[in-house]
Amino acid sequence: MDDDQEQLAHQIRVNVAFEQMIVSVLAGAFVAGMLTLILDLGVAIAGSVVSFSVLLAAVLETFLVSFLVFISGFLASILIGVPLFIALEKSKRRTMWPYLGVSIGVSITVFSFIAGHIPIADDFNASIVATIFAPAIVIAFVFGRLMQPIWRAAILADEAKEKAERSKAIVVRLH
Repeated sequence: MDDDQEQLAHQIRVNVAFEQMIVSVLAGAFVAGMLTLILDLGVAIAGSVVSFSVLLAAVLETFLVSFLVFISGFLASILIGVPLFIALEKSKRRTMWPYLGVSIGVSITVFSFIAGHIPIADDFNASIVATIFAPAIVIAFVFGRLMQPIWRAAILADEAKEKAERSKAIVVRLH
């Protein structure tokens, strides 16, 4: 029965981690959209080219960027995030840094796919960095922040299990 309970607890942690990944992706999509809107409106205002069509184009680009970040983040959560979480849980590595690396890697991959080539130094400007890499960093940090209580609980459960095994071993040796 103990093995079934551990399997159930593991499955619950995986489901919670996936939900937290999706919440983090939504936060990253929001950041990407807002940065896109701010940059587009800033360029329009600085160039004194503010019109209804410019505003509409900025809003549509905002929705497009948000949608692309969400879809790519959702797919990455399913294809990479959950298996990574399962692998890291087995090795009891509970930190957000691997997720940051994956998030930035996915961002570079998506950028390469959209641009049609691997990014080089000339490709990086303020808008690219803001709309590609800032959301990736936000996604990883939000995920790490949301997972802190779950990771702490898992650490405490592991410590309690080890303590119970040690006390059980002491009792067995006394007989």
